[in-house]
Amino acid sequence: TENPNGAFEVVLSVDTLDRDGEIVDAHAFDPLPDHISFDIDHGMTVMTTIGRGTPRYNDDGHLVVSGTYASTGLAQDVRTLVSEGHVRTTSVTFMSAQREKDTKGVTHVQKAELLNGTFTPVPSNRESVVLSSKSMKAMLGVDEAREALGFDVVAGDDASATLRSVGADAQAKAGVPMPE
Repeated sequence: TENPNGAFEVVLSVDTLDRDGEIVDAHAFDPLPDHISFDIDHGMTVMTTIGRGTPRYNDDGHLVVSGTYASTGLAQDVRTLVSEGHVRTTSVTFMSAQREKDTKGVTHVQKAELLNGTFTPVPSNRESVVLSSKSMKAMLGVDEAREALGFDVVAGDDASATLRSVGADAQAKAGVPMPE
């Protein structure tokens, strides 16, 4: 079953020269953890956590994460910014990096511990981008979305009118945009 709070897929790390003047090599984070938390702007706190995801390497050696947003207001605000295209990039957080310079003097992160991912408007790696971000409305049909939020589903009713009739408090509590 899909997460009713929305989902995302991002490229978290690519082995290209970043703004810090280094390259995080493909598979530097092996073995990958089962899941990582996602936050905003490298906050690395419970208060800045907005979701979690499952990391994997694609065929090109890019670190990709498929994740879900939390139900919190902050997470839903970030989901809106990402889904609307205002925030299009991500960044990776790691520690215990083993670095080595290549023959051209470029530093490579060859091995490190993957800590988390973050949504940020200015990433170190320009190719760490959002691939997709889905709202609950996009992931589910209107009736499924209403059921996930705990609303009664009445066959054949006007979904928009019914959702609007629950009021602003319920919409704010749900933290998701309602159909117009």
